[in-house]
Amino acid sequence: MKNNNPIVKSAQEFVFNLFREKLQSDYVYHNYKHTLQTTKACKELAEAYNLTSRDYEILMLAALFHDTGYTEVYKGHEEASVRILKEFLGNDYPLEDLKKIEELILSTSALHTPNGTLQEILHDADYINIGKKKFSQRAELLRIEWERVLGKTYSDLEWAEEQLNFLICKSYITEEAILKYDGTREENIRIQREKIELLRIEGEKLKAKLDKTSPENKVQKEGRGIETLYRSLYEYHINLSSIADNKANIMISINTIIISLVITLFGSGYTFSGQNEFGSLRFVIPMAVLLITSLLAVVFAVLSSRPNVTSKERYELKKKDSSILFFGNFAQLHLHEFVNRIKELKKEKEELYDSMSIDIYHLGAVLVKKYRLLSWSYNIFMGGLVLCAVGFVVIMLFSYDS
Repeated sequence: MKNNNPIVKSAQEFVFNLFREKLQSDYVYHNYKHTLQTTKACKELAEAYNLTSRDYEILMLAALFHDTGYTEVYKGHEEASVRILKEFLGNDYPLEDLKKIEELILSTSALHTPNGTLQEILHDADYINIGKKKFSQRAELLRIEWERVLGKTYSDLEWAEEQLNFLICKSYITEEAILKYDGTREENIRIQREKIELLRIEGEKLKAKLDKTSPENKVQKEGRGIETLYRSLYEYHINLSSIADNKANIMISINTIIISLVITLFGSGYTFSGQNEFGSLRFVIPMAVLLITSLLAVVFAVLSSRPNVTSKERYELKKKDSSILFFGNFAQLHLHEFVNRIKELKKEKEELYDSMSIDIYHLGAVLVKKYRLLSWSYNIFMGGLVLCAVGFVVIMLFSYDS
């Protein structure tokens, strides 16, 4: 990559001095360290793309200036960052490139959907912490910054739940970031979930010490415990489903690339030996094995992530193994039927819990099917690679012997 760009070097020095002189000490997260981390991540991710020197310069400038607006304002800092950038570059910088940098900086807004390779790289670099082992430490700095700058306060449990939602909602876009950091992001999700469970347990213990042992309090505690149980189970199933879909997407991406390459080689008539027909055919066999196994792996991955919302029969109110809470069931009812049924459930607590249990059971059955298909996809993919590699080695050994 182009590491000696004078404009980028000058911009890095300018941003460092700007943060040192004008950024408040309360900004313990959005500071020069975060900017430098984002810039470094941009460099790492950009290595996978054949960027021109101009695009690389535009990406680096956007990464360096994207948070400089915090020196003036917190909310809406992106616009201030653009103005600071324009003041630094002056009127001599090409307007077309300046417009691209402006669009890149504005794309870092939380509500913006990245569009194009450069915006996707900058997006993943800006959220690189979610795929790092020190995610919790960096998140704690953000908590302090929000408390001191925005006046937002959170309990330990509230903050842990906030970070879990953030980890689930925010995901990487570029293939390079997915391959490098998504595994750690999934591990952070698991760690955050365990932290929430521990905090909830500690909270329940604390409440038990403070509450009086009256019958009413016992009923309330039992109700809270049951609600926590069902809430945890629902979140756990949803997280597992999200992780399975991410893994299926990775398998689909990798194997479709392999299939495209093998088909291209077959289509162009390319062979590893031009001596005779048998010499060509012997190398085609391992490639055909790889093609077939990759295709099967894709099929199983697609089956794993394919939505299934059909219902074999109309939901029956008296049916014991059906839940009104499943959308595939209540979607078959008229509005007034659904509302009346929910009213009945609210009155009958045991029936409500039974309905939720049935719903969780069916969610679990779907997860079992997902992971079974996903396991087949990974096993077939692994077997195909091994067979292809062994086939090529055997053919090469026999070729040298002959």
